Amino acid sequence: MDGSPSLAPPSQGRTEVLLGVLRNPRLRRVLIAFLLFNIVEWATWIAVLVWAYGYGGVRAASLVALVQLVPAAVFAPGLALLAERLAHGRALALGYAAQALAFIGCGAALAAGAQFAVVAALAAVASVTVATTRPVHNALLPELSETTAELTAGNAASGSVESAAILAGPLLSGLLIVPLGAGGVLMTMGTLSCVAVALVARLDVARLPAGPGTAAHGARLREVVRDPVTRVLTVLVGAEYVLIGMVDILLVLLALDLLAMGESGPGLLNAMLGVGGLVGAAVTLLLVGRQRLSPAILVGGLLAGGAFAVAGLAETSLVAVALIAASGCGKVLFDVSARTLVQRLLPERLLTAVFGLQEAMLSGGLAVGSLLAPILVALVGPRGAFIAAGSFLPLLVLVTLAQLRRIDREAEVPADVLALLRGVPLLAVLPPRVVDRLARDASETSVAAGATIIRQGEPGERFSVIASGTVEVVMDRVPVRRLGPGDWFGELALLRDTPRTATVIALDDVVLWSIEREHFLAVVAGVPRAVEAGEDYAQGHYR
Repeated sequence: MDGSPSLAPPSQGRTEVLLGVLRNPRLRRVLIAFLLFNIVEWATWIAVLVWAYGYGGVRAASLVALVQLVPAAVFAPGLALLAERLAHGRALALGYAAQALAFIGCGAALAAGAQFAVVAALAAVASVTVATTRPVHNALLPELSETTAELTAGNAASGSVESAAILAGPLLSGLLIVPLGAGGVLMTMGTLSCVAVALVARLDVARLPAGPGTAAHGARLREVVRDPVTRVLTVLVGAEYVLIGMVDILLVLLALDLLAMGESGPGLLNAMLGVGGLVGAAVTLLLVGRQRLSPAILVGGLLAGGAFAVAGLAETSLVAVALIAASGCGKVLFDVSARTLVQRLLPERLLTAVFGLQEAMLSGGLAVGSLLAPILVALVGPRGAFIAAGSFLPLLVLVTLAQLRRIDREAEVPADVLALLRGVPLLAVLPPRVVDRLARDASETSVAAGATIIRQGEPGERFSVIASGTVEVVMDRVPVRRLGPGDWFGELALLRDTPRTATVIALDDVVLWSIEREHFLAVVAGVPRAVEAGEDYAQGHYR
């Protein structure tokens, strides 16, 4: 169903969708702020590790890395739930502000020559503030995107931003650390975070209501963990970052010991991950307008892990550089596909919790990977460690492929149902991506001629649109109207929270597409234009 109207109008090409993202002022500001965030994250990470290495060698650098990663993994889900209490735009601004203060404070401690434990603790606090950003950013993109095609393009742009920062962040850190020291780098990056705050501080985002019956904040994480889509994709994200944690260490081994590339070798290989990521981000534009994402997840996972495994067998630096770039390309393709699939399938009220959990898996996976790498080297040797590390993610993707394909099918939007719902005035004023979700949530019902579909005085449980057949609307035993294909009924009892105002009887065999109360109210009740359209229609047709 590639290119169906649920994703992008046939006349709207991928380039036009991408340009639409860049023309969208809110998306543009969010993406620029996200670029600054990623540069800050990489530059400060490198600066702190360089400082720790100078202080106490490899052990001190490893300790500081773990001190930063473990708290971020522990606190990320809880911070995401706290952020959920705010509008996502405000939560994003507060997150950037917290990072600015944390980095400036840690940088000041470094510049003042504070003790190792003090600096490590402040670096850990800064790392925890960083853990709030990606979940909120990823949850905010669907709210800013008008269509699912624009959402995919926004995710692709985010992947480009992350890849560019892999190049720019370490480079900027390296340029600044000599004249300013590690403390100066952190304070400069904290100032850069203030720019990100200014970009998103006045972001106008109208949040969709959670709807009745929504779980409390504390229960959302349990709801997320129980969801099969979330479980599969979160496990895969965790596996991806276990691989990345091993990559950070094994690339040093590859450059210095296996290929004798000299001291610049590790930096070159890490830079090639960024170059490959930029290529991967360009490739993800091919996903715009596509319904099926499991093939992209499969290819991305196989390429990210497989190319890295083979890189360990390379005999020349040129081959190794090409393979590492291919691995970086696969990583971005995997990231964007998995993230977009989550955003398409899950309701907005769960997205921040989902991405908070994935942020925890990110930090935890990096920590586990950094611990596993030396163990693998000791057990199977340097080249064997590459094969073992690179095989993990591809094997897990293959094991879960059947589940991914099933999830993909669930994410498909029926084009005929979508067209039917878009013809309803009170739904037509909603963003197209929201109507896409309603089309996926809708259920088909066949009703025989003469049957009563709803009865006056009953509680309202669903909103229905007629796909075929004819019904009669009866109020107080008096027929008032006949409805046919494209007409709808049942919205008033839901919007007003009152009993049914009329009885609806099938005059012949009828096929309905219905949306349950909670799904309907979650997207319609908070949009005044939609509510007004429903009320206006009711007043004009006595419904």
